[in-house]
Amino acid sequence: MKRTIALFAIALCLTTVVQAQKVQEKDIIGTWKLVIDIEEEMEEEAEEADTMLEEVFIKAVSGFVGGIMEDIEIYFEFKRNNDVKITVNAYDETETETGSWYINKRGYLVIEDIDEDNDDFSISTDDDEWKLIDGILVSDEHEKNRSVYMTKVD
Repeated sequence: MKRTIALFAIALCLTTVVQAQKVQEKDIIGTWKLVIDIEEEMEEEAEEADTMLEEVFIKAVSGFVGGIMEDIEIYFEFKRNNDVKITVNAYDETETETGSWYINKRGYLVIEDIDEDNDDFSISTDDDEWKLIDGILVSDEHEKNRSVYMTKVD
């Protein structure tokens, strides 16, 4: 019985530690770097593959895509007036987009209206919620494996 209570207490503590906390403006303001763990994403896709051939193809492509992603850096600069500047550095070129951000009723960050008139590139994050977990912003779609997240750089 004591062992069961101890295991329950440990499980409860671990659950509390990894829960998202409500985002506050003071937590967001500044520059964040987007991190995409392509290998993790590809591994999940391979596990969900319908055929062995599809799984082999996904695994073969993951190294190639991972190499490309190493040369791309994406930064989000959140400003107090709810504007956000997104900078993409790729292959010695820099592109910048602008958008807006807000904290929704659930206490999560939402980024929207990102320079849709710019034909050079587009980053669509509409309807994604970003949760603050252990000091990083985690996309709600990737909360379980934390393969897409942002870390604060300043």
